[in-house]
Parts: sequence; C-alpha cells; structure tokens
Amino acid sequence: MEVDERSQGASWRWSVLFSVIVLNVCLPSLILSYGVIWVYISNFEVPLWLGLAAPSIFVLTFGFTQCWFREAADSWGGSNGYRVMATIGLGFVVTGLLICAFVSVQYQLLAYGVLGGLGSSLISAQVDAVMFETYDTRLELVRGMCYTGQAIGQSLFPHILFFLIEYYGYAFSYIILGGIMLQTLPVILLLKVDDPRRSAYFTRYKELSQTFLVYRNEIDQVYGTEVQLHNLSKKCWKSPSDDNLHRLGDSDYDNSKIDETITPPPSPEEKRRNIFGVEILPEIPEETEDSDTDEESDGETNLNKSKKRFSLAIKRLSTIGDNFDECIENQVRRDSQSNGDIVENKEYSELEVRYDTIAPNTDIQTEKLLNTFNFRCQSAYVNIKRKITIPSYRVYRIRRRMLYLMYNINDTFLKPLRRSLSCGRFYPAVLLSFTKLTLMTVGIILLPMIGLQIRPKIAMYETNFLMSLHGFTWICFLLCTPWLAHTPKRNFKYVVAFGLVISTCACFVLAEANNHDSFAIGCVIAGFGYGAITSCWESTVQEFVGARKWPKLHSTIETVSATLLVVLVVGLSFVVGKDNGLQFAMFILGLITAVVSFIWIIITGVSIYKTKVRTLSFKRKWTF
Repeated sequence: MEVDERSQGASWRWSVLFSVIVLNVCLPSLILSYGVIWVYISNFEVPLWLGLAAPSIFVLTFGFTQCWFREAADSWGGSNGYRVMATIGLGFVVTGLLICAFVSVQYQLLAYGVLGGLGSSLISAQVDAVMFETYDTRLELVRGMCYTGQAIGQSLFPHILFFLIEYYGYAFSYIILGGIMLQTLPVILLLKVDDPRRSAYFTRYKELSQTFLVYRNEIDQVYGTEVQLHNLSKKCWKSPSDDNLHRLGDSDYDNSKIDETITPPPSPEEKRRNIFGVEILPEIPEETEDSDTDEESDGETNLNKSKKRFSLAIKRLSTIGDNFDECIENQVRRDSQSNGDIVENKEYSELEVRYDTIAPNTDIQTEKLLNTFNFRCQSAYVNIKRKITIPSYRVYRIRRRMLYLMYNINDTFLKPLRRSLSCGRFYPAVLLSFTKLTLMTVGIILLPMIGLQIRPKIAMYETNFLMSLHGFTWICFLLCTPWLAHTPKRNFKYVVAFGLVISTCACFVLAEANNHDSFAIGCVIAGFGYGAITSCWESTVQEFVGARKWPKLHSTIETVSATLLVVLVVGLSFVVGKDNGLQFAMFILGLITAVVSFIWIIITGVSIYKTKVRTLSFKRKWTF
C-alpha cells in the first residue's frame, strides 16, 4: 500500500529527531526530578504538603493551556512559527527558575508551577505539531524514542540536582538549572518543517485520515464531466445505422497511440455538456406547415386581446393624469397666503418668519450664554449621558475582547465538557489519564521522601540511584517499542491493563517498604508498570473512544484529569504531615490504581469475549 511505500521512502530528518529527543530529556525532568528539590524544601521547616503543591500546579497549568496551544499551533506553524513560539515557552521556563532563586519558598511554588507549566505546555505543543507533520508514518516509533528520552532525563537529573544543591546551594542551584534549560535553545532552532504543504497524512489524527483516504488519483489523470471530442468526418448525417463514428479503421490503429476515441456519444435523452462543463440545451423541433396554420389563427386572437388591453391601459392613464392636474391646481403654498387666508385655514396656521425680524446674536451675547451656570450644568449632564450611553471606541474594544474571550472559553472548555459527559466511554478514559498523572506527579515524587524514612536510613545519593533504577526499568520496557509500533491498537488495552496491575503492586510494596531491599524492588516494579502505562495509554484511549470522537474528547480528558489530580493533592495534604504519612499516601495511590485496574480489566474481558469467544462459538455453530 501507499502508506508502506511512504514510510519506506520518507527520510528520518535526524536534526528534528535529535531536537525532539533532547527536549523530552530536559523538560519533563522538571516534574520527574522534583522529589530531590522536595527533600531540601523540607529542611526549611515548611509543611510537607508544599512539596506536592508545585508539581500539581505545574500539571494543572499544563493541562488547561495545552488544548489552546495545540489548536493554535496549526496557525503558528510555518518556516519560523514553531521555533519562535517554542523559544517564548523556553523563556517562561527560564524566567520561572530565575524567580525561584530570589523569592521565598511559598512563592517559589507558584513561579515554578505556573511559569514552568505554561512554558512546558507551549514547547510541548510545538514539538507535537512538528512530530505529526514530519513523522506521520513512524509516529509510534518516534513517540517511543521520546518516552525513552524522558526515562533518561529521570535517570540523570536527580544526580545533577543533587550535585548543584550540594556545591552551589539551594537558591543558586535554580540559576544554574535555568542555564541548563537555556542550553536547549539551539535545539529548539532545529524545529523546522521542510515541506509546509498540508496533506491528508499531515494531521495528528493520522489513523482517521488513512481510513477514509483509500484511493489516490495520480497527477496525470484528470477526471471531469467533459464530453470527449469526436471525429465528425466519420459521422453519417443521413442514416444513424451507417454511422462509422464508433468503428475503428485499420489505418487508424497504432500500437503506441490511438488518435481518435471509440467511446459512443451520449444519447439525446442524456444530459450533455460541452468542454467547459455547461449543459447543452435540447434541440428545438422543426416547424411544419400544419403547425404554421394553427399558429396563425392563434396569433390573430392574441393580437385582438392585446389591442383591447392596450386601449384600457390608455384610458386609465388619462384619468390618472386628470387627477394629477387637479391636485396641482389645488395645491397652495403656505408661506404665500394672506392673513385672511390664514385665519380661514386654521389648519395651516403658522407664523411667517422673515430675515428682518431675526436679531443676530453678537459674540458678547454668545460668550455670556456659554458662561452661564445653567448651560454648563446641562452640557456636563449631556456629556456624562453620552459617555454612558455611547461609550468610546476603547471601551467598545474591551467589551468585544471580553466577549471573544467568553466565547472562546465556552468553545474550549464548557461545550466539550457537556459533550464529553454525555459519552459513557469518557469516564474510563479520564480515570486512565488521571492514574497516569498521579503516578507521575505523586508516585515518582514520593520516592526520595520515602527513601529517607527507611531504617537503616539510606543516603541521598543511594536514593537518587534507586530513582535512576526506576528510569532504567522504564527504558527496559521501552525496548518493546518496535513491537508496539506494529501492534494493532485494539491490543494496546491489554498492555495498559497489565501495566495498571503492576503499578498497583508497586504502590503497595512501596507503602509497606521498611528496608533497602523492599524499596529497591518497589522502584523496579514501579518503573516497569509506569513504562507500560505511559507508552500505551493515549493510543488505548483513542481506540477506546473512537477515532471520530477522540479530537472532541482529547482536551477535555486532559483538563478534567488535571483537575482531579489537584483535588487528590489537596486531600493528601492532610495526610503527608502525620507520622508515616508519606507511605500512607502511597497506599491511597495504590487503592486508586487498583480501582482503575479493575475497571480496565473488565473492559479487556468484554473485548476478549466479543472478539474471540463469541466469534469462535459462532463459527463452531455453523460448522456443525
């Protein structure tokens, strides 16, 4: 098929691939490695729940802005659009890190979460747009490479942050981290699409376009409604049976070329069109002598009728003209009447105004009039009334922009939310996305804090090593990416259910870990399950809700799952400050993952029954 030929002939665009992987190494590490920063925040005698506030604000900002930036990325694109907007996003990230170096801990959370989430969302939208336009046929494989970059970043950045904080201090480490993020600017400048032409494949919903785009007309083939030209030298005008138009002579035959067409002309009953696509009207039948005599008699009667109608019209026009003359003669000007006429005609009683009776106002009288208190009050009242009833153009622009913002919010959030809540498949999809966010924002961040509470106490560099072990296990699962790229999407739900079960077991193991070995085993299991969920959750949800509904539900799933994450973090803030509260928070996370696992196990069981069991029983019934 053409898709296979396109995938084999398309170039890898190594510069763009390198740029995308490097950005996925650096940017997600702001969340995945925040647990190291949380360890040092706890030394400032601040509540522990503040450590969960920054990543939750980060994810909430990311979820609420991603839908806007993703839709706007199509209009921002071009030769320089993606790079400019990604550079602005990088400016937000670096600015947030620099602000964290000069403000207190409470304000660091807002700067880190809001500016970091806003900049990461802007860069992520541009990266996704470039990926969808460049690697339309290798999208699954490139996504696997991006997730591998995130796992590498999770393995490296805890050690980098530990080194920065130990040698440069907590506040100054934010400045150096901002400088590290600023080094991705040359990589952002590589985000360029060589072929800006849009095609059916250049879309983020490639599967839907490939479903409907089955046939492709070649460029040299033209299909239209034009009638082919015929050689009229072979046309027999006397007898249609002797027509040689459809016969192909021996002299006209050539192995390489056929000069004349052999298609029969359309019948008179069919609609015919000329070379410009305009329909040709049917021929008018010829007149005979019998029809001429009938038409002459009919013409005489029509002529008499038309003469009578013409005479009546002339009489009506004459009466209308007489009436007009009477109206003109009876019309009298009002200002030319005498006093007696005015008294008699009280109906038109008006005063005669002449120029001699008008006393012109002098400049002094005009100035006195304008300076009076009454006139000033009236003018001030009129001006205030005019400003209220007829606002200025600036006020009009503000109102128009506010109205546009309200309509945009309605179209972006409220309308998709009402449409999504009416879909039954929306709720399992939201739970899966919510579980993925909780494992990233709560589960991975809790690992360093839980490692410090294990007896005997684990050193910080050993905790960072176990976090690197979590990322290494994630990479080990991502080695299956080439196999997943050729797997049908209907089978991704089985991988997701398997990953949810493994993550549930990992949460319970970490909640009960009391020594180094059990904590290490929990990190390994957690990395394997998190890798299975992150690599397949989006394709699973897209196949579950349907390719037609996925564009409508995608933004709503992100925003609702981010909102649910904030609600969960607010609930966990009452737990983490107590004794053994961190492991109890991990236990709550395990319960949530267990519920979601049970729902998706039911979904996979129903899918297996519909596709396997019922099909086999139906075949056996027909075979016997």
